[in-house]
Amino acid sequence: MAQLPSTATIKDIIAALQTMEAVNQKADLAAVVGSPAVSTDDVATIISKLQNAKNTLASNITAQGLTTASGSESLASLASKVTASSVKKYAEGKAAPVWNGSVWVTTVTGLAFRPTFILFYGYQNGQEAGIYSEGQMRNNDGTIVNGFWDLGAIGNNRTNVFTINSNGFVMNGYMYNSQSYHQPSANMYWLAIG
Repeated sequence: MAQLPSTATIKDIIAALQTMEAVNQKADLAAVVGSPAVSTDDVATIISKLQNAKNTLASNITAQGLTTASGSESLASLASKVTASSVKKYAEGKAAPVWNGSVWVTTVTGLAFRPTFILFYGYQNGQEAGIYSEGQMRNNDGTIVNGFWDLGAIGNNRTNVFTINSNGFVMNGYMYNSQSYHQPSANMYWLAIG
């Protein structure tokens, strides 16, 4: 900024201070906005760059398919949509059931999420399959099933109990409750979503 002449009036001094304050505020605004805005941009350019960033953020939120967003929304609104968008995680694998003396137990650990839906199948004297859901499911006959739905038709003496934890699940007794029915090479194949 140019030095004021010694003949500067109070009005000139106030105007110079306001200009200096605006320059500092512009630099502060550019620092808050971050790249691509820089302190040498004029205010209109910083506003344009900020709007472009909001438009891109809104477009990315909408592209996730979980909610719609617009660049005309406030930053607070866009930020809340980012945190409100839940992204489902999934994992799949196979595990060998272990006989615990009374039932076959299949344990899956090490997931990076808590499962809310599990689809599983395995070979046990025929194809076996089942679904676990944290919510309700409707059976073919219209009845509501809570938690577990057996898709297999063989074997009546099963406990069908799931224990869900923060990083996996334990399935107790899906395979026959008799040790002699299980084929040692049989695995349970599973897909977990959370």
